[in-house]
Amino acid sequence: MTWTDIGVVVANDLPPQKQIDEVIQNIAKRAKARFYADENFPRTATVLLRAMRVGVRTAQEVGLLGHPDENQLAYAKRHGLVLLSCDRDFLNERRFPLVHCPALVVFDFRSGSEHEIRLAFRCLKTMIAMPQFFDKWWKYDAGPDGWTVSTRHLDGSTSRERYRLLGGRLQIWIDNAV
Repeated sequence: MTWTDIGVVVANDLPPQKQIDEVIQNIAKRAKARFYADENFPRTATVLLRAMRVGVRTAQEVGLLGHPDENQLAYAKRHGLVLLSCDRDFLNERRFPLVHCPALVVFDFRSGSEHEIRLAFRCLKTMIAMPQFFDKWWKYDAGPDGWTVSTRHLDGSTSRERYRLLGGRLQIWIDNAV
């Protein structure tokens, strides 16, 4: 098992031209990612996102303070928003299966310092650049050191991958036994 630069992985297993063209078309559309922050998401993090010119609604703004997790999830899904939270309950697959979820990111900001929040936000780069791919069936478990992504695919299968940024390079955890 080892960390490998994502560029090496892609170069060794190029996606079909149709997928490459779809990514290029989506980037050209310049769509804006839209997020919904539940009541467990810190105000400091919301302020930082807005400073990055990222659209984010909050539970307070939409009148969902004190509502259960299911309502938070339903609001995000109904409005096509990526749910942002620090509530680890959302990672429970039995309670919140991928098939019933909008895209969602559960953060661990550690001490909650601005620096650690910015580090954890690195996982949002792809979502912000290509929001068309993140409308549902994605769960991110993100922290300052990296993130894990659980995905449900159109064929019903699921996958789980670990990522980190090291020296400005995106890396993926490769299990050599596979």
